Amino acid sequence: MKQRTSRLLKQPGERQFWQRRYYDFNVHNPEKTTEKLRYMHRNPVKRGLVSKPEDWIWSSFRHYATGLVGTVEIESEWTARSRELRLSTTAHV
Repeated sequence: MKQRTSRLLKQPGERQFWQRRYYDFNVHNPEKTTEKLRYMHRNPVKRGLVSKPEDWIWSSFRHYATGLVGTVEIESEWTARSRELRLSTTAHV
């Protein structure tokens, strides 16, 4: 993804789009998923943007902690179950 995006966005003579130290990779197991989610949820706090992870409106923290849908919808067991319930309710009408 990084390489393809860089090639699409970079015009001749322009600087690179991505900083060199950043790279993309696939998350292959639940432990790595948890590690990356913790990093993303804690980063706005670490950077001093908010005092608690749940205060960052663009975070999925509230969803993973409570199941509530936030600013950005996350596909999870909760959203899948909610969608199934909505579909089964509308199918019976």
